[in-house]
Amino acid sequence: MAEPDKIILRGTILLGEELEPFEGYLVLRDGVVAEIGSERIDPDFEGIISPALINAHVHLGDSILKDPPYLPLNDLVGPGGVKHRALSSATRREQVEGMRRSLSYMARSGTSAFADFREGGEDGVEMLLEAMEEGKRGDGLDLIGRIFGRPDPGSIQVHQNCWGVGISSTKDHPRSWVEDVVEVARSEGKKIALHAGEAGRDDIEDALSLEPDLLVHLTKAEPRDLAKVAEARVPVVVCPRSNLVTGVGLPDIARMLDIGIVVGLGTDNVMLNGPNLFSEMEFLSKALLHNDRQVFMMCTLNGAQILGADDAAGAIRVGKKCRIMVINRRSDNMAGGKDSLASLVRRANPSDVLAVL
Repeated sequence: MAEPDKIILRGTILLGEELEPFEGYLVLRDGVVAEIGSERIDPDFEGIISPALINAHVHLGDSILKDPPYLPLNDLVGPGGVKHRALSSATRREQVEGMRRSLSYMARSGTSAFADFREGGEDGVEMLLEAMEEGKRGDGLDLIGRIFGRPDPGSIQVHQNCWGVGISSTKDHPRSWVEDVVEVARSEGKKIALHAGEAGRDDIEDALSLEPDLLVHLTKAEPRDLAKVAEARVPVVVCPRSNLVTGVGLPDIARMLDIGIVVGLGTDNVMLNGPNLFSEMEFLSKALLHNDRQVFMMCTLNGAQILGADDAAGAIRVGKKCRIMVINRRSDNMAGGKDSLASLVRRANPSDVLAVL
């Protein structure tokens, strides 16, 4: 008789920190990898077995608006832009339902954890928490969520359920307010995340002076800027598809990696791109890096490190709690693949996901 808390997987397992392919089986008990071996064993699922994906930067709030006109960055997401006009005219119920749908899509697409930059102050956070709870009750969603909140106008207090504070460019706000928000957040043990170097490089030094835990974008960063980021040991999350849509250029990801910056991958605003990391990986690998292992690390192991989720996600090894994705290597799309990691990064899509465990 099968054990109710036991799941057996078989196929090509991408093991450990190096994601080395291993042909064999894996036993999960209560979400913990209890055993890995090479004997023949009847599995519950068979395919490419890998760490589940981590979306390290997303704005779920604008899930109510999809595919706006092609406009400059500030016209899309700046004060009074398309995004904020849409949010101001949407009902609370519409916003919660939009976020719930995006969470459901992410979960079905192999994503196990995400970091949301939450606008709307206290109520914005409450709406996301509500969407997460509805998704858990109705769809069985079990996503690890890291919420980076932004205080209400006139306030410096971040919602108690936020993992950190998420602020747009320091140029968008009075410096004294930014410093006060950062000070309060740090006093409460929260992380500091900042957009920087997206529209221009003139806010990168300001951002680094606040000693952030995370920077996002850096599309306009020059080599000297990246050297300072590396020296400060600050991780960076890049969102290349979003950067293309907004016309701000592409970050120098290869240089970031070469000089030792920990880089994660995000899909950014839902209104610009679906929160689909397979699309992000394919574009990044084919157009910018030509390094499948590095790309996959960015949206799995690196993401887990950046979001402090190593103990529940990230690398697969015996004795560790893991979020695991199983890809159908016999699907019409995946059949014939000779390199499991390359096929996963360059070719797989959400319809190839058999299970997220």
